Amino acid sequence: MSRDTKAETRAINTILWEDWDPIGCGVPEDEYESYVWAVYKLLIDGAPREAVAEYLRVTAAEVITVSVPEDRLVAVVDKLMALGVRPAGELI
Repeated sequence: MSRDTKAETRAINTILWEDWDPIGCGVPEDEYESYVWAVYKLLIDGAPREAVAEYLRVTAAEVITVSVPEDRLVAVVDKLMALGVRPAGELI
């Protein structure tokens, strides 16, 4: 089965926009697109959930300069991991 990168990155963007949303004030759907590829790379590299959470936590705090509640961060990482984006060697 081949990888559908476009669908995977679109799904990541949707999760970042709908669920992570550190700005939280009705930002445009493309507001967090610049973070999609970093998250995607973490997922296809098989990074542990803690690494994905840390990337989102640090990005929100240091780049966007707002914090994301831990419970929301956990829920976002759960959704990202549930997408099933796997390292290339694990494609079925």
